[in-house]
Amino acid sequence: MRIGGGSGNGGPDHLFPMQLAAAVGVDPTEVNYISYDGGGPLTTALLGAKIDVGTSGLGEFEGQIADGSLRVLAVSGEERLAGVDAPTLVESGIDLVFTNWRGVLAPPGIPDEVRDQHIALLEEMHASPEWQEALETNGWIDAFRTGDEFGEFLQEQDERVAGTLEELGLL
Repeated sequence: MRIGGGSGNGGPDHLFPMQLAAAVGVDPTEVNYISYDGGGPLTTALLGAKIDVGTSGLGEFEGQIADGSLRVLAVSGEERLAGVDAPTLVESGIDLVFTNWRGVLAPPGIPDEVRDQHIALLEEMHASPEWQEALETNGWIDAFRTGDEFGEFLQEQDERVAGTLEELGLL
């Protein structure tokens, strides 16, 4: 099976099928992952039958899902996506939750006062009606975390990614 993604080795579209393979008992080093330069080329490869399955964010495939030329098999997050008729992996009996997240980071050693100011601004943005509208418009999952909670999440993600990359011989 040829699996394509819009990121290179170590990116989320690569890590997800490797972790999925491990979760279902397939050796991730046996997965035939093909990297594409973003969602456009990935979608073209799927529609042209150059690959069997593609992994990416919903936004990359929305038009093709809507017109029926692509079908969502499952979503990797904790919850189903609004407007998408597909189960989560967990609902499908696969013990894996994988999300692609974004963060706002600062260098180590910034003064606590500056750190707290940045966190307060982000919390204000998060509470705004405009941000809530952006979440809904873009179909984003609200996984907002700040401070120590975000730091713990980063540590967990670092360990998870390093483990996958080590298993693949890339680290």
